Amino acid sequence: MDMEKQDGINLIDNVVTDHNLWTAYKKVYANKGAPGVDGITVNELESHMLKYYDQLKRKLKDGTYKPQPVKRVAILDRVVQQAILQVIDPIIDPHFSEYSFGFRKGRNQHQAIEKAKEYYQEGYRVVVDCDLKSYFDTIHHQRIRAYLEYFIKDKIVLKLIWSFLRSGILDKDIYIETTKGAPQGGPLSPILANVYLNMLDRELERREHRFIRFADDFVIYVKSKRAGERVMESITKFVEKDLGLMINQKKSKVCGATKATFLGFNIQNLMGK
Repeated sequence: MDMEKQDGINLIDNVVTDHNLWTAYKKVYANKGAPGVDGITVNELESHMLKYYDQLKRKLKDGTYKPQPVKRVAILDRVVQQAILQVIDPIIDPHFSEYSFGFRKGRNQHQAIEKAKEYYQEGYRVVVDCDLKSYFDTIHHQRIRAYLEYFIKDKIVLKLIWSFLRSGILDKDIYIETTKGAPQGGPLSPILANVYLNMLDRELERREHRFIRFADDFVIYVKSKRAGERVMESITKFVEKDLGLMINQKKSKVCGATKATFLGFNIQNLMGK
């Protein structure tokens, strides 16, 4: 079945195909990385997969697979997350904003910088630079679940994603339950971050703002300092009330575009002025 034409229903069958699982394995193997909380290295992963392969498929299929608590995401959990990502990404990504550039196929930092230059050339030379405070640690689980349900109708896949969100943290052999935040370092983390902030993108579009978002870093371009201050105030309210996140007031600012740095670049240098 063509994943591009999936409608979010019966996705688990695609997750557990041999092709999808071994493609996920190859991706995790290629990325290397340190051993996870399970102690398995990438070099040991293939033999581990082969030994428990049928059991893994069965647990994924019936939704009983349990991720390990994360300090470092377990190697096998990375494979499972990657397998899920490969199925849900083609369904979810087309719904994302054209002004979202981070962690998406075919989109990159260079395109985000080009959009910033475009806004500047159009006369939007004041920047509302918003810094989200501890974003990955403060994602609201119930909200992300509701947002995911808009795109994904397969209850088993939703249950598996939920189990990764709620898997807890193992710190110095002490288990800590997680009720908010997204586990960082796993293949699912970037798309979950984008799903959550897609609501911000749509609100900014509804208000017809000129903006750019790259993961949890976003800037809004306006024409005057006064307009920027109004936007900063209203967007802060939206982010805190509707998304349950916090704007870091110490790091956020309204300033001239030539004084702002975005993704490590200064617009003045980019424009050659």
